[in-house]
Amino acid sequence: MHRLRGFDYKRPYFYMVTLKRLAGLPALSRIVGDAEKHYLEANCITRRFVDVIKDFHNTWYCIEPITCFSIMPDHIHLLIKIRDIEKRVGLAVIVRMLMRELEKCWGRLLAEQQGDALAGGAAARKTLKSGAVARSDGQHLFEFHWHDWIVKKDGQLAAFTRYIRENPERAWLRQQNRRYFGAVRKVSFLGREWFAYGNLAILDLPILMAVKGHRATKPGSPEWNSLVEACSRIGPGGAGVGTFMSPLEKECGNAIAASGGKWVVLSPEGFHERWHPPREQERFCAEGRMLFLSLYSAMDRMPTKQELYQRCHEMGDIVVEGLNDN
Repeated sequence: MHRLRGFDYKRPYFYMVTLKRLAGLPALSRIVGDAEKHYLEANCITRRFVDVIKDFHNTWYCIEPITCFSIMPDHIHLLIKIRDIEKRVGLAVIVRMLMRELEKCWGRLLAEQQGDALAGGAAARKTLKSGAVARSDGQHLFEFHWHDWIVKKDGQLAAFTRYIRENPERAWLRQQNRRYFGAVRKVSFLGREWFAYGNLAILDLPILMAVKGHRATKPGSPEWNSLVEACSRIGPGGAGVGTFMSPLEKECGNAIAASGGKWVVLSPEGFHERWHPPREQERFCAEGRMLFLSLYSAMDRMPTKQELYQRCHEMGDIVVEGLNDN
């Protein structure tokens, strides 16, 4: 959980908040559909959670009604708006209380199902043990760390709203098309044509941040700390864009991963039609978390160090200039 240093989280902004379900617990919903239509299918957890989220503003008067949210199988996205009134509560308190209410709802549902299982005999107890909402006593539903993004730039609110509403479609496409991330294609990005390998939908995320750090930057320096902190706040709704080659850029990549964000990796070597990244990165591509871009096709020889250096700077400068303009 990385809050923006020095920012007053009581300020009346929209905040996109992401809560992650703990690994190994039952899905909060299910993605179903076909090529024409795909959507989230509610289960007993989903329906209860919808009621809690929609009614939450009645308890916490300092926020507007939460109307834009998506309950995904393993996480929840919400847009929370703090009202512009005199007495306000910080976002951290609001989110913790919402998590608490959802987990209380989860506990009540578990108790109901345990009661049904006791009343239903051995077959019902077996279903509860293997199925819907069983958990160990005292175990939470959500990870302790959650992510927020402050929506304060022109156009961001529409982008985050679209991102939340289209989340089920993107997730369905990733589920159904894992092998789709196995070929080099061409894509237009920042006014240039690039060779691409991976999840092209990353380029449609509401936050794309240029990541460019000089090799000589020292760990702990203001430049180092500032860029790493910014990357630690990218979160599930965004991606860092860079070569991720210098020590600072690698540290930024780790910070992005910890925040739940994604990567657009600029590759100076160039691509041929059968190009594949290393196995670990190939897995990230198949999961929809990584996209490789290059302005160059493969050469009939290995590029020299000087060529690689020049290509890294050329692509990095294009990204820095293009994303800063946006």
